[in-house]
Amino acid sequence: MQFIKKQISRVKNFLLFLAFLFLVACNQKEDNDSVVMTPWGTVDEASADTMEHYSLEEILQSGQLRVLSISGEETYFTYNKSTLGHHYLLGEKLASELGVELKVEECSDTTEMVTKLRNGEADLIIVPVSKDVAGNDSLIFCGPDVDDAQWAVMEYSKELAERIDEWYVPDMLSEVIEKQTFIESMGGVQCHEYAPFLDRKSGTISEWDDLFKTYAQIASTDWRLLAAICYQESCFDPKARSWAGACGLMQIMPATAETVGLPIEKIFDPKSNIEAAAKVVNQLTMLYRDVPDNEERMNFVLASYNGGPGHVRDAMALTEKYGGDQYTWADVSEYILKLSQPMYYRDAVVKFGYMRGTETHDYVDKVRARYEDYAGVVLSDGSFGVNETGGYAGVSTKPTRRAGKQNKYQI
Repeated sequence: MQFIKKQISRVKNFLLFLAFLFLVACNQKEDNDSVVMTPWGTVDEASADTMEHYSLEEILQSGQLRVLSISGEETYFTYNKSTLGHHYLLGEKLASELGVELKVEECSDTTEMVTKLRNGEADLIIVPVSKDVAGNDSLIFCGPDVDDAQWAVMEYSKELAERIDEWYVPDMLSEVIEKQTFIESMGGVQCHEYAPFLDRKSGTISEWDDLFKTYAQIASTDWRLLAAICYQESCFDPKARSWAGACGLMQIMPATAETVGLPIEKIFDPKSNIEAAAKVVNQLTMLYRDVPDNEERMNFVLASYNGGPGHVRDAMALTEKYGGDQYTWADVSEYILKLSQPMYYRDAVVKFGYMRGTETHDYVDKVRARYEDYAGVVLSDGSFGVNETGGYAGVSTKPTRRAGKQNKYQI
């Protein structure tokens, strides 16, 4: 009996202890209603609201300027393995002036940009925002003025806005517009132009033919297609370089080199450069295994090599949405061109935004035409690319005559 009384006493004491803890917790909550639970502990709600709001000094210390943009020719888009847009180029100039890296997040519209800015997810909007935007009393407008719309920062970033206004002069916008026009017209590649055929009689395309033949097996394609890509990219100049940093015979970007195991110090080496390109072609070919026809698949590979697979997949999604065949290049190429129109690049199925599609559309045509000339064959099923099981499809060797046709192509 005595044992039972002791156990009851222990239970009562334990319950009293729990009640005490509960009262203490309630008192703490009343004393500090702003405590917020997070995955890493508790923070004060007031500090949580401003924990991502960086001052100009903190931006400089972080080494990064976080900016928001939307897709468009004047704002932000990818082109020929690089990024353009008038205001993006201005943002790069600003980041360089501040000595920091530019980090861009693409948004769908002005509302999303303003919301993210208010939430402290960025430091600056580098798209001209109308001064009539909802809640503009919490924004400070600065930088380029386009039809009474400017870049925007939050009101607590007054120091950053002042720095931007001190830095920016109206001529800067016309300068970046001129720069972008030049890049788009020239393709942005600096190279010596070599003949597209070294010796037509002997069938020698270039001095790099042995390398094309060696690495064509990695690419699972005809070596002459690699040669056609190479001429379109660099005119067979191993020292070719684009303004955006693409390097060598096959115009490999440093970031791409890293993904295929090409050391940056070897990026201009012809052997290493062609090997890297062959790996990229193979990866892209595998990416389009859902395209059943070998020849059609290579069109998608070429388009992706030039314009990026994201934009090509966007065009495929639009093709399907509007009733076309997303696995036929003739249908998809129509939407590659339409991705320069807001109606299409702002469509819900589009994930990668604006694209200057004429470049990619023409790139596929030119590489295919040059390949046909190099191969001296009528393109037929199995001419190049992998087959349905992922194996090497080989090439057609049926000869054809192309009498009297001059070998002149635009680059």
